[in-house]
Amino acid sequence: MDMFSGIFRAVALEKSKFAISLTFHKHKYTAKYHFMMQRSICILCLALSMICLVPRSFAQQGKSEIAVGYGFYSFYSFLNEGLHYNARYTNSSGTSVLTYRYYITKDVTLGLGFGYENISIWGSFVTFSPEVTFSYLDTRNTTDTRVKLYGAFSYGISIFQDANVGYGHADQSGGKPWAFQATPFGVRVGRQIAGFAEVGFGYKGVINAGLAVRFPRKLAHHEHHVE
Repeated sequence: MDMFSGIFRAVALEKSKFAISLTFHKHKYTAKYHFMMQRSICILCLALSMICLVPRSFAQQGKSEIAVGYGFYSFYSFLNEGLHYNARYTNSSGTSVLTYRYYITKDVTLGLGFGYENISIWGSFVTFSPEVTFSYLDTRNTTDTRVKLYGAFSYGISIFQDANVGYGHADQSGGKPWAFQATPFGVRVGRQIAGFAEVGFGYKGVINAGLAVRFPRKLAHHEHHVE
């Protein structure tokens, strides 16, 4: 009897240790999750504040533009299907994108893109990516409805928030150098307010479309205003 009693006490002790370890890891991962989420929100708020200030700061040097779009079939959604069994594209929320662009010439812009995508069985991605665009066709001075064809490339960082945090699963949250977008074809129709559509590959998706608003620069007295 003493032998069985000792065995039962040993089993109970091990179960107690396991329960304590499980609770510790749960609190550890929960705290890390909240910290990563707060850091992501702070970075996004800071970036949005910079976007709001930049157009006013550069108003006398060139035109600025803010574009809001939504994309389908991002690089992350394809990667999700390759990494996870029974994954589907419907696991993805699609990519919401906010982009600021500054025109250094009438055909070239420099800017910064911000994207958000949530993949339910994997995690969420908050992306910050510097971007350059170049126009290869522009009907600026020839038609009433302005049509511009352009290409773009961007590369930056994505902050990943792991949705599978728990005991037995390593937390993969953190900055990932995977954020890129290659866009060989984009079309913008309109002048100060315009619709756009892009075809490419990266964090914005294979297809990305939305609305763009351009802020005109302050012209000198001898300049003619043409948007």
